[in-house]
Amino acid sequence: MKNWLVSILLGAALILVVLGPVGCGVIGKADDIAEQTAADVMKMGPDREATAQMGETADEGHRRHVRNHRLNRQAMMEDIDTLFHLDQPSRMTERAIP
Repeated sequence: MKNWLVSILLGAALILVVLGPVGCGVIGKADDIAEQTAADVMKMGPDREATAQMGETADEGHRRHVRNHRLNRQAMMEDIDTLFHLDQPSRMTERAIP
């Protein structure tokens, strides 16, 4: 039992020693990439210009974003209605309510 526990601890220590420095370098690179991306976005100007894709005007990009938000909201409302069974008619009475 003791040898098994020592083997696991030594294996974990070896993994930490080998992968520790590599992980720190990756985090540093990720920070550099994030800073560069933020600088690039700041150079682009207002948000409406940043949302435009190649061959797409700023207004078209804005309309695309508004449409995506509307569709996402509709899908969420449909999911909530299904969750609470609001999409099915009530069976509280036998008579149809006009």
